[in-house]
Amino acid sequence: MRKVSLKSAGMTLLAIFVMFIILFPVYYIFIVSISPTSTLATTELHLVPRKVSLDSYREVLFGLSGNRIMTNFTGTITGDAYVKDGRLYVTSGIITGKIKYGPFTGAKITVNVSNVVFLVNAPDAKGTLNAKIRGLFVLTRLENDEKIGFGIIRGATLTDGKVGNVKVTGRMEGYVLIRGNGKAHFTLLGKFVNSTFFKYLKNSTILAGLTVLLALLFVVPAAYAFSRLKFFGREHVLYFYLMFTQVAGGLGIAGLIALYGMVVKLGLYDKLPALSLIYAAGSVPFNTWLLKGYIDSISPDFDEAALVDGASYLQIIRYVLLPMALPGIATVAIFAFIGGWTEFILASLLLTQDNQPLAVWIYTLLGGIGRGIDWSYFAAAALLFALPVFVTFMLAQNYIRSGLTVGGLKE
Repeated sequence: MRKVSLKSAGMTLLAIFVMFIILFPVYYIFIVSISPTSTLATTELHLVPRKVSLDSYREVLFGLSGNRIMTNFTGTITGDAYVKDGRLYVTSGIITGKIKYGPFTGAKITVNVSNVVFLVNAPDAKGTLNAKIRGLFVLTRLENDEKIGFGIIRGATLTDGKVGNVKVTGRMEGYVLIRGNGKAHFTLLGKFVNSTFFKYLKNSTILAGLTVLLALLFVVPAAYAFSRLKFFGREHVLYFYLMFTQVAGGLGIAGLIALYGMVVKLGLYDKLPALSLIYAAGSVPFNTWLLKGYIDSISPDFDEAALVDGASYLQIIRYVLLPMALPGIATVAIFAFIGGWTEFILASLLLTQDNQPLAVWIYTLLGGIGRGIDWSYFAAAALLFALPVFVTFMLAQNYIRSGLTVGGLKE
């Protein structure tokens, strides 16, 4: 008896340790999200935050008084510069610009810059730079005195520029990191319309919702047909389809190029319904196989009784199959939802910025600049992004458990 108790206690401790290892990354990113500091790349590891702040969550959801943005700006750049070997070097200068929402100005920015490089097609020259500039302005932290605590200017281009008497046009090499070397003044309109989280949340909801509807529209009849109807190749078609999709997944970039070309040729680029259809089509083989296994566990006597009563196949699916196969259908719906909610590569390839979902928006928060990321803001955004999937899974866990296990049983 004592050995059994010790063994049980040991297995319990082992399970707790394994769960700790699995859940530790989630716990740590939560600690980062409630920490007031924005720095993650340090040698210190704090399992319990010294100070707790919900500012990052408030800023993700509602913006810092409307001051957290990622949008285009237009303006001018002036300062000391020289051109050498096809590069324009701004040794010391000022970028001033405006951000507009429609015809109205939302914000005015002023940034002191140094050692900024542009790729230009111009002869060597030296003097004062005066040019128009436009690019992407990212702001993730604004201090009380309108000083930019953390921001980025990237993807900027020069137009109508001169260095001395030499005309220059070109694009920025790299990015400008703004940490206390700039100011941003927001108008009342800019503070009001500036929060972007809910716009991307709407896109993700539309994308995942349509994916679920389209997947069920294809998967339910297909699973019923493979389970109940007899036709040539029934035993091999679905397995061949599954194998083909797994092998085709290895084609990688070639498949993306072909898909991109077809979408553009058909005029479906930057269309959320088109991307949902692609997601649904990709989920059909596995989900059909999964739901077929569940329908196999339902006695065909119910179908035969409905046929005797004069029901059609569509009526059998609607009134007999759907109620009895609800756990399997819920499992398919959850998998389709997760696929549509979390997919990143196709969404970034086939959608423009205005229609991109939360998964792509969160990636853009990284900015490609490593240690300069506002990690507390990024962590809060990542957890909010994962929250709908977690809640959906918890609400439907009984259906999922039944849908994954019953389909593997045989009468």
